[in-house]
Amino acid sequence: METATPKKILTFPIRIALIIMLYGLLFIKMSWPYGHMLLFIGTVILTVLYLIRFLNKRTKARVDYVKLSIVLIWFFGLFGTVFNWFHITDIIEIILIILTIWWLIEEGFSYFINRKLVNNSVLRGSYYVLAFASIGSICVGYIFKIQHWPFGNLMFTLGVLLLSILILLDHFVIKRKPTDS
Repeated sequence: METATPKKILTFPIRIALIIMLYGLLFIKMSWPYGHMLLFIGTVILTVLYLIRFLNKRTKARVDYVKLSIVLIWFFGLFGTVFNWFHITDIIEIILIILTIWWLIEEGFSYFINRKLVNNSVLRGSYYVLAFASIGSICVGYIFKIQHWPFGNLMFTLGVLLLSILILLDHFVIKRKPTDS
């Protein structure tokens, strides 16, 4: 029996770090306490895990360096902002947008289009319902929140909760090769 590669072993912990970051952003947007702490902890965990994953990867393509740059720039931008070391957040955000567009063009869209889901129809259906419900609830909730309409906070929070469940469910819905573990 073959052992899983480090990339596959770290996939689930990276998802957990993303969820911690997501809740940090939610807490910040809702003006709840500990939002910045959650965002910082999630970012540190993500950066460390992704760096380990990147260094253990045998062959690296250009897109791998783009993804690493996104993670490192996000980390140093947040680190610099939290500790007031520098105030170039606009430049960092522009660089992050450019790198994210680069990733979407080079790998991102094909990543989502070429995914093979498991044959379990209940799991697949739940996956698609969660995806549409989370995206819709976040978008509509945020619009409601901006307009100060009732239930905006509730819909936005529900959308983030559904998105975090979707991130976890995504790990189990993808059809994997037998050697991927």
